[in-house]
Amino acid sequence: MTDAYVLGGVRTPFARYGSSLSHIRVDDLLGMTMKGACARVGVELDQIEDVVAGCVNPAHEGMGDLARWAALAAGFPDSVPGMTINRFCASSLSATISVAHAIRAGDLGVGMACGVESMSRSGWAYMKGDAPFAPRGPVFLLDTMWAGAGGPPNPALLARNAYIGMIETAQNVADRYGLTREEIDAFALRTQRNAKAARDSGRLAKEIMPVEISATKTTQARTFEHDEFIRDDTTAEQLAKLKPQPGTTQMTAANSTPLTDGASALVLASGDRAAELGIEPLARVVSSAVYGIDPLVMGLAPAWAMPTAIRRAGLTPEQIDVWEVHEAFSAQALGVLRELPNQLDGFVVPDEKLTPNGGAVAIGHPFGATGARYVLTLATELRERGARYGVIGVCVGSGQGVAVVLENPAAR
Repeated sequence: MTDAYVLGGVRTPFARYGSSLSHIRVDDLLGMTMKGACARVGVELDQIEDVVAGCVNPAHEGMGDLARWAALAAGFPDSVPGMTINRFCASSLSATISVAHAIRAGDLGVGMACGVESMSRSGWAYMKGDAPFAPRGPVFLLDTMWAGAGGPPNPALLARNAYIGMIETAQNVADRYGLTREEIDAFALRTQRNAKAARDSGRLAKEIMPVEISATKTTQARTFEHDEFIRDDTTAEQLAKLKPQPGTTQMTAANSTPLTDGASALVLASGDRAAELGIEPLARVVSSAVYGIDPLVMGLAPAWAMPTAIRRAGLTPEQIDVWEVHEAFSAQALGVLRELPNQLDGFVVPDEKLTPNGGAVAIGHPFGATGARYVLTLATELRERGARYGVIGVCVGSGQGVAVVLENPAAR
């Protein structure tokens, strides 16, 4: 079995809902990022043998197999196929795993894993009634912006409250571990400060593909280069003044991930193909794991997925140099960190190894793009530090966790 390597990739800057990227079709947003990844890595479009894309709510223009449509719209040759998958917030992390598995099995030489979400452009869906082709009857109007939006609720899932809002699951996690508002806000402040430092130092720019924004009737053309959620002047006092969101007692707009537009793309290859292309791999995909838990505390699942992936890699937690724990909510990430010692024989993640460049609360969380963003962030950080191993853990609505362990080949 051959190894699978991440050769590199790019992401767009992450944008606010209704802001810098909202005018770009979701298929075009993904397609331009895919092309950008090929250019950054140094592979030709016709060298990509398959594309696997993650997307949760693809907006009406992206319905169907978004990966294939985006490749064709962006000018990839007809020979480049594509497949779109949905595992909610871990969609593009699962896409990365899928491409890595195909490479390891010998079925793929060079592939692309990517993801996109345009929450701005997600539309409204009219759901059909039960009668076929009925001109009238029950109609269900749904906002597709929200992850998990579907047809009429399943009574079995309603009975166990599985459709609970994600922000309510974060409150459940906070209640389970006795997290205080001060602790939750302090974590949000930490991620803002880390992200600001990473932006100011140019560290985040090493991942980002600037996007040219066309002029409108009211704005000038410009280059969009930086994530829009990083705040320069956040203080504990400011965070403490914010009111909790409905249905919660501790979750606020500042300690939760924002509504985000963005895309990310990675090029992966076998070692042999990387050598043939003359490209030094950025990271090796060592292992992965998925895990399911009660949807009412969905955010905790990485606390089981990450240890599983670490054990499958033949490693101990002490050997992990960087931990990228997804922050759907500050309380959810703190819950994972509280639970991890129970699953790792008492091991506590050192603060200096935790999301050193800030997490999703500060950077943004475009559902389908987040997983591949974490892979690029971790692979780049391992290379920057000269460190060897890192792990990613992403929580998933409906009660799932996905984890991946990466190795920096240059640190062997």
